[in-house]
Amino acid sequence: MSDPTTFEARVQRLEDIEAIKKLTATYGLYVNKGWNGEVVDFDKLPEVFTSDARWQADAMSADVTGIDNIIELLSSATSPGDLAMHSFTNPIIDIDGDTATGNWLLWVAGTDGDDGTEVFQSEDLTYTRTPDGWRIQSLNLRFGALRNI
Repeated sequence: MSDPTTFEARVQRLEDIEAIKKLTATYGLYVNKGWNGEVVDFDKLPEVFTSDARWQADAMSADVTGIDNIIELLSSATSPGDLAMHSFTNPIIDIDGDTATGNWLLWVAGTDGDDGTEVFQSEDLTYTRTPDGWRIQSLNLRFGALRNI
């Protein structure tokens, strides 16, 4: 393992953190829908996950493994509603070689007809560096609060 105090190692760490931030935001973009022609982009979801990724959410009684199962779950979960906007904030990202962890706060706004909701939650993610760049290895959604607006 290279010396983590070298200039090159420090720059690589910063580049990795920025790549993970972009990857996480891209995941949010792919599951957004309802404005400016946005639709959930199931065809692009495999670009952000490893093929054997795990997606968990206790509040949804969901725990699936594999990109096909994740897409099936998200297809069902995102079908109701006219709008969904995901905003990932407050990242705490730790890099360890070719793996990383990230803890995010997540705010999701949604509408279904005239009814609107705001959901506040956190997500714990693990990431793996692949030949194609960083990918999400696991996602654990932790429900916080729901508010009808």
